[in-house]
Amino acid sequence: MDPHRAGPGPSIQDVLTRQDVHRSSLLWDAPLAGEEVPGVLTCRHRDKGLLEGLFEGGLDPRIAAHITDAGLDGLLRVPNIDIDHSLITALVERWRPETHSFHLPLGEMTITLQDIEVIMGVPVDGLPVVGYTHMDDWSDLCSNLLGHRPPRGLGGVKNTGVMEGPRIKAKWLEDRFRNPLPADASEELVQQYARFYILEMLAGILFMDKSGERHSVMYLQFFNPISNGKRYIWGSAALSWLYRHLCKASEKEAKQIGGAVLLVQLWAWERFPHICPVMRHPHQALPPGPLAIRWKGAKITTEHPMHVLRAYRLSLTSLRPNQIVWEPYRNYLGSLPAYCTAGQCIWRSIVPLINFWVVEGHHPERVLRQFGMKQDVPINVDTSTELHKITLQGKHEKNWAAEHRTHIAKWAAHAIIVDAPPFHGEMSYNDDYMVWFRPRTVRHITRETSYWDTLVESQLRIMEKCEPGSEIYNDCINALRAVEELGRLTLDDARTADNTSEPAVGRGRQASRRQRQGGRQSSQRPTSSRRQISVPTPARR
Repeated sequence: MDPHRAGPGPSIQDVLTRQDVHRSSLLWDAPLAGEEVPGVLTCRHRDKGLLEGLFEGGLDPRIAAHITDAGLDGLLRVPNIDIDHSLITALVERWRPETHSFHLPLGEMTITLQDIEVIMGVPVDGLPVVGYTHMDDWSDLCSNLLGHRPPRGLGGVKNTGVMEGPRIKAKWLEDRFRNPLPADASEELVQQYARFYILEMLAGILFMDKSGERHSVMYLQFFNPISNGKRYIWGSAALSWLYRHLCKASEKEAKQIGGAVLLVQLWAWERFPHICPVMRHPHQALPPGPLAIRWKGAKITTEHPMHVLRAYRLSLTSLRPNQIVWEPYRNYLGSLPAYCTAGQCIWRSIVPLINFWVVEGHHPERVLRQFGMKQDVPINVDTSTELHKITLQGKHEKNWAAEHRTHIAKWAAHAIIVDAPPFHGEMSYNDDYMVWFRPRTVRHITRETSYWDTLVESQLRIMEKCEPGSEIYNDCINALRAVEELGRLTLDDARTADNTSEPAVGRGRQASRRQRQGGRQSSQRPTSSRRQISVPTPARR
């Protein structure tokens, strides 16, 4: 294998059809083409602000009661955690808009309805979040539901007003509610405070846009009365918004990303323990809440971000089976609050995820190992470039409920809930899925991340030229065993996956060596690329 000649892939382009516009294409070619290498993305996330300290029980119980009544008690308990911009960037580089999944050496993985409900504690089953995107004056909505009317801008000059369409300056709004709720506050004032905190949580945790300075007040329309909010699927809407931001951030020109980036980070920590921060277990049990609570107090190192990004790239490229936790929630589901598992009957639904004008496909059938099921070769999906192109610009007056009525009907039906036989082990290197996957993915993000495979393949080619049992042959075996790459040799010992395509490498040499030795030709399908090399006393992990 010569990755410098072959490029990062894919060699079969029936799945990843947009590689030419993906940021990973620049990462591979930039050092030779003289282009600027894409750097660390700016991740938009809530500032600590007034939400800091709420997790510690600092919120007035009168306000908290209304937030619980709105069905957002779980989100209220999500702690504020610093964002690791380098980790998010490394994951975005492996996100593929064609499949709505991360392409990793051992297959596809993604963030599902299960992840957002378990980690963030927000509902995923109910009515889609589709409402008005046009009002004559959004200030009226703020006045009626928050008790404050934002001032108008300066003579129509863009981005000078507190209110720009449905987007309000977060700092201005926060200043209106900085003082504690008075002891003798009326019920109307209590509800205004509650709506403010609800908006802060939704806009600052789940629906952050790329500006980071404004919140959309469109979500307020679903909280009149406040209890009406629990009818809606905030988790599904947030996942749709996150998918859209991941897709946009994966483009060559992207510099920043919005959406629920905290969810992306916690998802990665749960599934890749070797990259998560070391946590000191508290002396007392954590309070009840979504799984995010267990990461409270995590510290992120932000020094030398490019150096850290390189380390994450290498780490994701060299993933071993024992470094992935496919089902991180198995031991927690029984002890989590009911709102973290209320929608589990639809976690494996193949459905459109809807957030106003945004529609993105949910495809758990591509990541069945995350549900403890056997992963077969998936059929190609249509994540629709036309849907990706839909923005709100110039379309504020559209009736999105009518525009997306077909997708809304599919969501309501939940007609396809994927199922498969149980599977909890390590997938073989020569499994049909892996044989199908390797030539259809981008194996390496940078040239640097390809060096490992180059070295391992070199050892394999040397072995194919040696007699079994010879000193050089055994030296190669010992080297592969030391780096846990024996899985590439035989079906029985295929315990470790790499990120190369279906190799033609060595196939001819193997056949020649077998002929010289008088061996019978293998009847395996040529696509399996199985290496039948004898291994002296192989050590199974």
